[in-house]
Amino acid sequence: MNMDTLVKGNGKHADNNGNAGLRHKNMMFWGIIDVQIIIATNGIDKVFQERFPTKAEKMADLMDNKVLMAFASYATIVLSKMMLMSTATAFFRVKKKAFANPEDCASFGKGENAKKYLRTDESVERLRRVHLNDLENIVPFLGIGLLYSLSGPDLSTALLHFRIFVGARIYHTMAYLLPLPQPNRGLAFFVGFGVTFSMAYSLLRNKLYL
Repeated sequence: MNMDTLVKGNGKHADNNGNAGLRHKNMMFWGIIDVQIIIATNGIDKVFQERFPTKAEKMADLMDNKVLMAFASYATIVLSKMMLMSTATAFFRVKKKAFANPEDCASFGKGENAKKYLRTDESVERLRRVHLNDLENIVPFLGIGLLYSLSGPDLSTALLHFRIFVGARIYHTMAYLLPLPQPNRGLAFFVGFGVTFSMAYSLLRNKLYL
């Protein structure tokens, strides 16, 4: 083997070693880039998930809100009571044969004979007034109570508001239907109204954005 051949062979070997080293460096470089991209992507995903939670995560957060769940429970009670009042009004209208509309009397007579059922009855009117009073008080409670529940109040304070309101509405109905002498009904009304006003005041004082 002559010197030229040896030099060429060593040169090729050196070139091969250099190319292998370069490829190794490139692989390491792109490997590091891939790792950084994966880390960055995972970080972005984590930030995205934190800032934009899924519907299931939002629902889970709402279900974990004890104040909101307490509000839902007491709201269901007063709504059920209000529905019962409308049903009771309809029942006593039929029982007492005291209707407000001519077409409602068709089953009990015709012509002039049916007109005698177009009348008022004290028991029906009391139930109707109870139902109207529920509408005047429970609807504001539902709206303000929901906003109040979402504002992050103390659980014990919120429960006190909800329980007093429900108790006041039930007592108001009892005072109206039995009936109990005044000021029983008036006090029950103002206690329930005061609870709703207290929640509204707390909401405006702590979470006012104007």
